[in-house]
Amino acid sequence: MLKSEPIPCLRCGNVGSPTGSVPMSLHKVSSINRSAGTNPASRGGESSLELEAIAAVHELSFAVQSISVSEMLPRTPDLIFVNVTTLEAQPYCLELTLKGWRITSLRSDCMVGDFTRLELFTKYYDSLYLLMDDISPGYRERFSEKLVQRLKLIEAGEEDQVAPCASLQSPSLSTDSSSKESQYSSTESLPIVTPVSTPAIDPDFKPKFK
Repeated sequence: MLKSEPIPCLRCGNVGSPTGSVPMSLHKVSSINRSAGTNPASRGGESSLELEAIAAVHELSFAVQSISVSEMLPRTPDLIFVNVTTLEAQPYCLELTLKGWRITSLRSDCMVGDFTRLELFTKYYDSLYLLMDDISPGYRERFSEKLVQRLKLIEAGEEDQVAPCASLQSPSLSTDSSSKESQYSSTESLPIVTPVSTPAIDPDFKPKFK
């Protein structure tokens, strides 16, 4: 079996987790990172922002045109940028920190946003799911379709576990005399009956009635 080797960053040469390996779901790692952002005491020795970014690329690729971690912008344990292009062909550059996800620009690999739309570039989202739900109707539709498909698969899986009544076959009851003879041809299969002696009855015995 071939072992996947860590893939170095094209920009800085740092070795990180391979993009094909996602040990935690996006929802779980997002919750861990947001908790670390609000409670510094809960932070571990290593940042898991890169793991969250990789999970985002892995889990949301079905509902966007493209998504990838930026190789041009700064990439540190406390800051990562992700480029995403929605199904509406609108590019975004997203910033990921322990505080959450934030839109930085309407262009890829760009940290400078439009200052006339501060409400768009100053809002933080706990997860990329929430951010995409706000900016992309196509994402919402694709996500809903996938959810329906998953529910159908779950229902089908539960139905497969229940055997239909027709599959429960009863043993055939044959009235053929030959089958009866073959069934009881061996006396070894018959139960052993132990004879019990019957007490003798006195012929002179007469019951007494009151």
